[in-house]
Amino acid sequence: MKKYIYLFLITALTLSACKKSYLELQNDTTQNADNFFKTAAQFTQAINGAYQPLQGIYNGSFWVLAEMRSDNTSYEYDPYDRSGTEKEEIDEFREINNNQYVEVFFGGAYTGIGRCNVILGRLPAAKLGAAVSDPIEGQALFLRAFNYFNLVRLFGSVPLVTTEAQSVADAFKLAVKAPVDKIYTQIIADATAAIAKLPVKYTADADKGRVTKGTAETMLAEVYMTQKKFNLAIPLLRTVIASNAYSLNADYADNFDIHKKNGPESIFEIQYQEGPNGLGSDFIDQFIPWDYYDSDVTGFEIQNGALNGWNIPTQDMVNAYEDGDNRRDASLIDFTSDEFGNDLPFVKKYQSIAAVQGVTANDFPVYRYSDVYLMLAESLNEQGFAGGGDAFKYLNLVRERAGLNDKSVGNEDASLNVPNQDAFRAAIAHERQVELAFENHRWFDLLRTGKVLEVMKAHAASERASKSDYWNISPSAYTNIRLLYQYPLNEQNLEH
Repeated sequence: MKKYIYLFLITALTLSACKKSYLELQNDTTQNADNFFKTAAQFTQAINGAYQPLQGIYNGSFWVLAEMRSDNTSYEYDPYDRSGTEKEEIDEFREINNNQYVEVFFGGAYTGIGRCNVILGRLPAAKLGAAVSDPIEGQALFLRAFNYFNLVRLFGSVPLVTTEAQSVADAFKLAVKAPVDKIYTQIIADATAAIAKLPVKYTADADKGRVTKGTAETMLAEVYMTQKKFNLAIPLLRTVIASNAYSLNADYADNFDIHKKNGPESIFEIQYQEGPNGLGSDFIDQFIPWDYYDSDVTGFEIQNGALNGWNIPTQDMVNAYEDGDNRRDASLIDFTSDEFGNDLPFVKKYQSIAAVQGVTANDFPVYRYSDVYLMLAESLNEQGFAGGGDAFKYLNLVRERAGLNDKSVGNEDASLNVPNQDAFRAAIAHERQVELAFENHRWFDLLRTGKVLEVMKAHAASERASKSDYWNISPSAYTNIRLLYQYPLNEQNLEH
């Protein structure tokens, strides 16, 4: 029996050229695996191709796996079109091992990894010089590490492939599951090497959106936090702050304005472009309720059905916003369902009017500077509750931008009083939930802090109670709250 990924490794960017017999002729004027990876322009095309799978992952599957899985969001039941049940199953922990959204994510991640492996394997022979090759190598190292970081958190043990597959047989040999510790060792090695290669920022407008040194430092800090190595995360986060490359937007909503993309707070966001080039996003079309009949949100009347009504904020999420928190209006649109008569808010962050339905320029944020503040505050608290100092400073910088009062030790307002380490942990968890809502952080935060079962059991009870009047939740919903997704069926053990 053998574990394998047989498709994505050999179709990642290009098939390596096999040795040819004297009868196999090749046209040297046609781009192919043997003559392509030679110039700076070609490697720039290749690294652009390594980013591309993230567009599909973030547009179609990642928010299902990392946001709808959590207590932040759910879905609007559609009794007329039942073709979206696989998303419902993920939300309620009912998915089976051939769920298409799990398989699409898994395949997309390995496509990206495979493309990075091709670049990293062929770059040295091109001898382009450090000024050209270092940023390309750094981006490929980061993207490989980023894909593996998401894979290991969602699936645990997965194949660890760091070289280009030369043939189908080679792909079978490479794709053997590795222990989780070994995967994390590779992630850390790649991220560390990327930090040394990447620039603090790019000067050309054409390079906006590429990963930087700060991107790699932020991700590596999150990796260390996931491993409970807070002492190693702290200097990385302080370095990001000391770089002066980032700052908080004065207006929280600016982070999601398509006219202000890649702004001062953006550390990494998935890039999308409006137009007929296949590079657009359609988040708002998916997140709007299927019985929202007005055209004021997207510029079009929605195509009602299984496309719509996903990633709907739960009542618990709505209740998490404090009075006066300006992030609520920037994040949510209030709506009462025409079909059921219940309150049904939906995500506003990715709202824009587009010229073509379902083709918007909205980017998806991965890391924002406010996240760095909150990660640093959390890490400092885990090293020891100081009763003040930088942990409170960075927490309160995020709250102040939201229009909220500072939290402190001994505050006369009980809701603002944070007397000890556990209380600070709760304050950080709350702040991360509302600050980073609908940005694919919540599920990973629950995993990292060991809160999945506690939070999701309470969420299950709340969902059953709140939805019982207008649709029947499956009896099997939430009965098996798993920390990891099942390994995809098409990747399971097969004899050959």
